[in-house]
Amino acid sequence: MRRPFVVTRFSTAFNVRHRGWYCLFGVVGGLVFGGSVFGGTSVGMSAEGESKVVHQAASARATLLVDAAWLSSHLNDPNIRIVDMRPRGYADGHIPGAVWLDNNAIRIANRPPTFLPTAAEFEELMGRLGVSNATRVIAYDERGGIYATRLWWILNHYGHDNIALLDGGWTKWTADQRSTTASTPALAATAFKVRPGTVKVATAQDVLGAINKPGTKLVDARTQGEIDGKDLRNIKRGGYIESSIPVYWEDTLDPVTRTFKSAAEIQQLYRNRGIQSGDDVITYCQVGMRASHDLFTLALIGHDLNKLRNYYGSWEEWGNRDDTPIKVKVP
Repeated sequence: MRRPFVVTRFSTAFNVRHRGWYCLFGVVGGLVFGGSVFGGTSVGMSAEGESKVVHQAASARATLLVDAAWLSSHLNDPNIRIVDMRPRGYADGHIPGAVWLDNNAIRIANRPPTFLPTAAEFEELMGRLGVSNATRVIAYDERGGIYATRLWWILNHYGHDNIALLDGGWTKWTADQRSTTASTPALAATAFKVRPGTVKVATAQDVLGAINKPGTKLVDARTQGEIDGKDLRNIKRGGYIESSIPVYWEDTLDPVTRTFKSAAEIQQLYRNRGIQSGDDVITYCQVGMRASHDLFTLALIGHDLNKLRNYYGSWEEWGNRDDTPIKVKVP
């Protein structure tokens, strides 16, 4: 049974100011005491450029993440809408005030080339959730953000960047023994209007044009088994897209707490794969969820949102078509 969605919200300025001290200390601590966000002086980057990157990463983290302690003390803030993105478990218990959203409602499997809900469909969905253009959305799940980042991506795509993830999600919340409830909040429908946004959608044609294109990086968020063509997951063909770079989505998470690693660690992960701050990036996985997670972690380290795209059709489309080129690992 599908459950209602819930709301709560707070002002962005308050969040960044209040939540910022926690985030800035965590980010800048790793940057200043470690030398830089890259764990040392970046080759080819001036001191001024390095300082700008540090500032961008700290600012992004303060805006994009809230911790369990902060959310616990702001559960009754009328400006926040908490959205539970877990596929199951809402009826058994959730964060007080949270509404439930089926992550499959924001990807339409039979609608190529974008696989997006229409603007009107998305407006209606957000309105039923109690999300307006002024609402601050806090999303969470139980898997390190794999579902919650899909909502982050599509809201940014449709012009609403006032959304953060609960760092550690349900895993950290319950580990801290914070309050939960099985009650569903009463919601009043609101008006939400789609606006021009940032993080774009990429089509299969866009991906074809990006293969081996200088300045554009294709990022594969899947497992090595999928990339090797061994784990097909009901897809007709296995393998990977030529020139794509593997960045497994879970490599950005602490394996125990499911919180995000430091900005320095995430930045180094992408740097080690040859992904630079000025690159245009297209991410993909199987159905655009893990791809959303990689996009979020790039945003978390200050990557320009206008340079990020999600190939939402991902391998479900690419691997099931007969006219798309596929590379297969040679044994």
